Amino acid sequence: DTRADREISHLQIYCTNKNEGCSWQGNLKDIDTHIKACSNQKVTCDKCDDVMQRHQLETHNNDECLQRDYKCPHCKAVGIYIVITTSHLEECLDLVLTCPNEGCENKIKRREMGSHQQKCPKEVIKC
Repeated sequence: DTRADREISHLQIYCTNKNEGCSWQGNLKDIDTHIKACSNQKVTCDKCDDVMQRHQLETHNNDECLQRDYKCPHCKAVGIYIVITTSHLEECLDLVLTCPNEGCENKIKRREMGSHQQKCPKEVIKC
């Protein structure tokens, strides 16, 4: 019956995310629209599959997701955050390192370290 359907669709309900902090209350007919935008709705990161509330997703995508796109601050290579900040840094040629010679405090890019060590005044010369 159409009248009954109309009455049901106008019943007042709370958001299904009320226990997660949502204060929305509205007509039953509007719940689907609300859920699609509810900031407390659980969502999944499309890069790492972590589950969080919608209002946390932007911060997660920009600052926390280990699978987010990331640019090496030294050489500007682009890759995945977890790779760039671990294995890539072990070989990044533009990473600035301190000369390993005792007493030499020079900061040199990895790509220039070999030539620096050849002329470093603190290099130990074996007899």
